[in-house]
Amino acid sequence: MNESSLERMISIFDVTPADAERRRFTGDSDGGGRRVVDGSQLLAQAVVAAGKAFPDHTARSAHMMFASAADPDERLEFTVAPVRAGRSFAFTTVTAAQGDRIRATANVLLDRPGPDVVRHDRWTGPPPAGPQAAFPSPMPLPGRELRLEGVRERDDPDEVGPPVLDAWLRYDPVPERDDLRRALLAHFTGHLSLSTTMRPHPGIGTSQAHHTLSTAPLAISVHFHEPLAWDGWIRYHHESTYAGAGMSHVRGQVLTGEGRLIASFTQDAMLRAFDTGTSSMPVESRL
Repeated sequence: MNESSLERMISIFDVTPADAERRRFTGDSDGGGRRVVDGSQLLAQAVVAAGKAFPDHTARSAHMMFASAADPDERLEFTVAPVRAGRSFAFTTVTAAQGDRIRATANVLLDRPGPDVVRHDRWTGPPPAGPQAAFPSPMPLPGRELRLEGVRERDDPDEVGPPVLDAWLRYDPVPERDDLRRALLAHFTGHLSLSTTMRPHPGIGTSQAHHTLSTAPLAISVHFHEPLAWDGWIRYHHESTYAGAGMSHVRGQVLTGEGRLIASFTQDAMLRAFDTGTSSMPVESRL
């Protein structure tokens, strides 16, 4: 197994053309020693596949629903099926499959960006404390540094706060290609949303996921804004606006260190208690 790293993950995002005429692509996975692929990896790969199928357009939004867990040891196949392709906009679906099993489907909107008529793209909320005041948070991936504002241990069920989480990330390297930068931004959208939902509730924490709690992202939407470039730190601002009936909804924004908005996202996830007597999921199968 190849060692996980940011450079390896970026290479995984860069799916390989398998049948140009049918717009089919193949890709690998990095489960990080687990028996399940992060849904946000599939989303990132779908964004790149759509961009390669429409090289004169750029991905502006993608909404992916996760039908079943993907096996990191099996090759993935991505099929891009155009709905409509015009001069300015293109609409397409992307299906991620392994063999005859569909793992996820995405709807992707692409366009050729036009000149500004109006523009507003600045953070309007309270000023963040900044990465230097945030706490380092272990989420091992060489090439990526993560810090959390106001949270010392995101897995601790007794560390409570509002249903808001600001995560500062710094990547080295940042991809030069535009489609891979979009993929990189999409990849982290699924990582801390459930932690944000659990944060206000004493005794409920991320460490319980797949032990006493059944959790999984079911759908992620990401919207890319222009210009999509940054230097240094970027901030993922998470806000859990609803939790109940076994579900979690989180909305978020991705901003540069100077407060310029470069992407927005939402996540809908399952958050349910295991039935009495149900054994916890094996370690290698946890998200």
